Amino acid sequence: MKKLTLLIASIFFVILSFSSAKFLTKEDPKYYFVFLGGNNLKYPIYDDENNVEGFENYLSFTFDLKYEERLVDNFSLVSGGWYRSTNIKENLFRDFVLKNGELFSFGFKSYYEDYFYAQFIADFRLADTTYFKYGNYNLFDLPDIVYIGLDFPTLSYLSYNKEKLSFFVGRVPLSYGPMKYNLVLSDNSPYYDTFAFSYRFNSQIDYDFAIISMVPMMSKQEYEKMDEDFIAFRNAFYNGLNYNPNEKLYLGISSLNQVAGKLPNPINVFVKSDVGIYGGYIKLIPFLGINLDGEYAINYDTLKGGYGLGISKTFDFDGLKFKIGFERYEVEDSFFSSDYPYNNLYYRTIALSNDPGARIFFDYPFGFKYGEDSKINSLDLTLAFEKGYLSYIFDSGYNAHGEINSIEFRILLDSKLGDFGLNWKSLKNGGDEFETLFLFYKFEVDIK
Repeated sequence: MKKLTLLIASIFFVILSFSSAKFLTKEDPKYYFVFLGGNNLKYPIYDDENNVEGFENYLSFTFDLKYEERLVDNFSLVSGGWYRSTNIKENLFRDFVLKNGELFSFGFKSYYEDYFYAQFIADFRLADTTYFKYGNYNLFDLPDIVYIGLDFPTLSYLSYNKEKLSFFVGRVPLSYGPMKYNLVLSDNSPYYDTFAFSYRFNSQIDYDFAIISMVPMMSKQEYEKMDEDFIAFRNAFYNGLNYNPNEKLYLGISSLNQVAGKLPNPINVFVKSDVGIYGGYIKLIPFLGINLDGEYAINYDTLKGGYGLGISKTFDFDGLKFKIGFERYEVEDSFFSSDYPYNNLYYRTIALSNDPGARIFFDYPFGFKYGEDSKINSLDLTLAFEKGYLSYIFDSGYNAHGEINSIEFRILLDSKLGDFGLNWKSLKNGGDEFETLFLFYKFEVDIK
């Protein structure tokens, strides 16, 4: 609650002086059309087409009309989980709630010129335990107010983007690197509480920095493993240096240093802490516009590593872009986890459900979404145009919980009267399976 209050206060304070530089995420129909138009190594990406003069402020309301057909459903999120932590498998299945369970949202947006933007959007969705036990609902047929979850907002921030410097503060998904599931810091968590900035020294070199704050609370079992004297404090610090000598070569080195149970010092922030990850990436475009991507990372506490290799090609037609890509990942055991709770490299959020009642710590790996002890092949096909996209992703292999088979086919279209979407998603992991066909129509009203 304190972090949320600080976020709201910060946004209102800055809006008094200035407030654009809107982000595009995968929930925006034109995201892939813009993303595939260049070699973007960061997520989310800035939307350059604001065309705002002076101040513009809006109240925003969004309502979802939706239909879900559960084709297979044998996964059950354990209810009655009071202040317990999750495993990777539960995180993967929670993705259904995050994509399908939204009910409505409201808040404000504020622009200034082409370089300041702020929004605070309270997005309400079904609680995790409610979604899996009772099914999906619209706002208009919600049986009980306690079916609404309390893990919000998921995308509220203030941002600045002009010339060499850009920064943002708030709740935003983050990912750095050329891969779909980056190893050092990826967007598999629905959001990060963060302050981040980028500075471009020249046309070839730029630097990224992010402070990521997470819930420092633990379960009873975790507290029992901790030292008696520690500070309830848990932050991670990302540093990335990127070098782009020409249009065919991109190189980068990065670190994620986690400071937990104590206050940080400059060495912890910029060089090395008790636990963290060092990583590096390369992107080559040798001929015919073919992208060759590689990434390697190592946990400098456990000395366990992981790598990703990828190849992709984007075909650019008039008003249409088509990408085909394949990636291979291998991540060793103990790459994220530790016997000492505060040395786990997981971003912790807390989700509150009231029916069935639960208080659950969802722990997302900062990097690779399928977790450690995993070998995954990933195929993706994307067809993008200015008003929408079609995306197909097929992941297969295994992780610490067993065999993985994940398929997601998504259509997202922007009409003049709102966004229309179709999502077919199937997930199998360690004997559990969930499959849905999901249709939705999202109607947004912005009142100036």
